Amino acid sequence: MVSPTQLPSFLMVFVLIKVTVCGATYLTKYANFTSGKAVASSFRTIEHISQIKCAWMCMEEERKGECNVAGYNATSNTCQLSVDSHHDVVDVDDEMSGVFVLNYGSCTSTI
Repeated sequence: MVSPTQLPSFLMVFVLIKVTVCGATYLTKYANFTSGKAVASSFRTIEHISQIKCAWMCMEEERKGECNVAGYNATSNTCQLSVDSHHDVVDVDDEMSGVFVLNYGSCTSTI
């Protein structure tokens, strides 16, 4: 079991992906994690998964237009993928629950 002190209240997952709109540059894709939140609805629940894998799964589904936020519960190691926006997440009285919200950074030169 994970104690609240082991679960970061804020976590970022970074992934670099090459995008054509930036030409010969890269765009940073990242997920912010905020505890004490939950998704309002989900299209898939994945059990026995790590926090990082949950964020990664949402990033992969987002490429297909199917995930904007992912809810995660550290007590049950459960991930909920959702097409909701960050405006749709709800507050919960459980610091072991939280949401990943996907974001994009700006293009930066590789030269």
